[in-house]
Formats: sequence, structure tokens, C-alpha cells
Amino acid sequence: YLATRAAMLPAGVIAGVAGVVLVISMFLPWFGPNAAQEQAIQEAQEITERFGGQRLDEPDLTENAWQSFGFVDLVLLVTGVVGALTGALALAVPRGRAAVGPAATTLVLGILSTLLVLHRVINPIGEAAREYGLFVGFFAALGVAAGGWLALEGRTSSATRRSADSIGSRRHG
Repeated sequence: YLATRAAMLPAGVIAGVAGVVLVISMFLPWFGPNAAQEQAIQEAQEITERFGGQRLDEPDLTENAWQSFGFVDLVLLVTGVVGALTGALALAVPRGRAAVGPAATTLVLGILSTLLVLHRVINPIGEAAREYGLFVGFFAALGVAAGGWLALEGRTSSATRRSADSIGSRRHG
């Protein structure tokens, strides 16, 4: 049942859902303290307690996408918004066929964002540890790209079928 319902949804909806998830993921932790930083905090805590000091408040060393990036966060935001708009457009257009321009823009931004986030998955900022928000953001950006590609593919394949019908065949009724 769910597979049948999913097949009936326009392809751009994938980009829309992924775009919303991408924007939400930007508020989740993307980077956190590495093992050495966690050990240093633990040692400082032990020393403080050994000499009779009060328990220290552990510093929050996690950073979300907004705190971690200077320009990439804006690219991710635009990608998420464009993905969400592509999904809304896919639901609003009859038969769910997306226009080529928005679908292509969604695809390009999705690919760009996927590559930017993949770079930070492979090479995190400084010595920071990777947190779950980074992976949610990666898969959401990948989803925006996939949704844009599927919307574009559906649009171009339906246009190809229409032109072949009008040029190459005669209908006898």
C-alpha cells in the first residue's frame, strides 16, 4: 500500500521533504568535542573535585551548522528552501510535473550542498568530532539532489514521449 501511495506522489515532493529536513538539521549538533577535549574536561573535573572545588559546569562544545560555517550555511539554507519550494510546486502543478527550471536549480543546489557537506563529513572542521546533525544534513542534501533529479527526469522523459507521439506517429481513431 505504501509503495503504491509513494509512487503516486510527484518526484518533486522528495526534494520538498528533504529540503525541510535540511533546514531543520542545521539547528542540530554538527560538530562536537573530540576525544582529547572530552578527556581534558574530565581531568579538569577530577582535579577540581580532588582539591575540594565545586563541580564544574561542563562547557557545551557542540556546534550546529549556523555556528560552524561562514558561507556554507547560507548555501544549505537556500538549498533547503528551494527544495521545499520544488516540493510545493510539484504538489500544486497538475499531475505533479515540475517545471524544468526549478527542477534543474534544485538538482544543482542539491549536488553542491551534498558535496559541501560531504567535504565536512570526510574532513571535519579543526579537530572536532562529527555529530549526528552532520549526517542528517548530508542525507537531506542528497535527498534534495535526488528529488531534483527525479523531477527533472520525469519532466524530460514526459516531454520526450509527447514529442515522439506528435512527430513520429499518427493516431487512427
